Amino acid sequence: MSPNKIILLLFLLTSFTATAQNLFRTACRGNLDKLDSLLTHQDINLQDDRGRSLLHWAIGCQKKEVFDYLIEKGIDTNLEDNERRTPMIVAVNFNDEYSFNRLQKLQVDNSWVKNYGTALLERVVLNKNKRFVEKLVGLGVDSNTKNKRGSTPLEIAKRVDAKEIYELLLSLGADESQVRNFIMKGEYMGQQPPGHIPKIFAPNFISTEESEFGSVFNTEGTEFYFGVDVNGKSEIRYSKMTKDQWSKPETIFSHERYGYNDPFLSNDENRLYFISKRALDGVGEPKDVDIWYAEKEKKGWSQPINAGTNINTKGNEYYISFTKDGTLYFSSNGQDPNKTDYDIYFSRNVNGTYQKPVVLNDKINTESYEADVFVSPDESYIIFCSTRDNGFGRGDLYISFKDEDGTWIKAINMGEAINTRNYEYCPFVTKDGKYLFYTSNQDIYWVSTEVIQEIKENSR
Repeated sequence: MSPNKIILLLFLLTSFTATAQNLFRTACRGNLDKLDSLLTHQDINLQDDRGRSLLHWAIGCQKKEVFDYLIEKGIDTNLEDNERRTPMIVAVNFNDEYSFNRLQKLQVDNSWVKNYGTALLERVVLNKNKRFVEKLVGLGVDSNTKNKRGSTPLEIAKRVDAKEIYELLLSLGADESQVRNFIMKGEYMGQQPPGHIPKIFAPNFISTEESEFGSVFNTEGTEFYFGVDVNGKSEIRYSKMTKDQWSKPETIFSHERYGYNDPFLSNDENRLYFISKRALDGVGEPKDVDIWYAEKEKKGWSQPINAGTNINTKGNEYYISFTKDGTLYFSSNGQDPNKTDYDIYFSRNVNGTYQKPVVLNDKINTESYEADVFVSPDESYIIFCSTRDNGFGRGDLYISFKDEDGTWIKAINMGEAINTRNYEYCPFVTKDGKYLFYTSNQDIYWVSTEVIQEIKENSR
């Protein structure tokens, strides 16, 4: 499931008191009178469990009047969240020039250029915002500074096909000789296979400065599908190996109004399943999240087809995974699209028709969020994401195995070898059974499935 997870996670404040939660939600709703009342008993510089201040929230929730109020009340304008993002960075993320301009003028010196300039310029290039690019370079941000991936803003612009931004950066002094080309060849894109320590998969080719998630290989390992969040709207991209060389990822499903993400191939690989808020008629307003699929055709894929009411409800359905007999595993919040308690279900396929879904028992599902489920083809284990207490981060991967009588054992956290303080989700095990792929910190990671066997042995 995608992040776009930003909006959902804004409300998963599990480690705060009800009063503190109410403070941030009040800011997001724009209720100034109530916010003013709450701040008589709360520190204006309080930060939530992800380090975000009220100013982060005001910008993220697009509440200009709350932003102005907090500035006038003397809030610290440079508080960093847990990922070192200041309100200035959040303003750039949301293309919010008003908030950025006010915050920039409040800086006591020019140290923000050195500390955050590279991250800010990277984001506006990804947003393809020419005005912001010119503004930042004009304020002193170096157009040739490399990020932690070794990429310059010019290289990023080329990678995301931002031609106008590319030309603009050249005119502003960007050095074209610093732009790298990545040629990927061979099995698993020629990457050195990981052991028990997860590694970012295909950096600067698949895992880039954008937000990638929800990946799947075909059986032969010659096709790769994955989701990408582009300015808050997701799309599905595809790369294919031909004569040992992988093609540059191209977008195969996108829409100006609807997002498409979490791709997964059917067992015969003639269908590509995914999730979307697409309206049933393909032109109406976005609705709740449903499971959809497209049929393989000679020249690509058909138009999206809704998986039907046996699976989809008035609530949201997330992620898709199949056993070898065609049983479909997925998650849902039932009939309520605003409910944050998701559970995992399965539906047997009988003569080509999916039956009424069955919710898994409390060995798997809890009152917390459970979603993004991968089931092994032989149905011997499942891996899923959950936001339970006492985890390693905002969302962890859990695993459950079947015991000798074929029932699921109580799910256990996959441990610190996999889970971090970030959000881990979108698990997938390759058809050869060698590697577990998943998403963490907006990148796709992979690790040897030997970690699964070790967990199983240690759980006995």
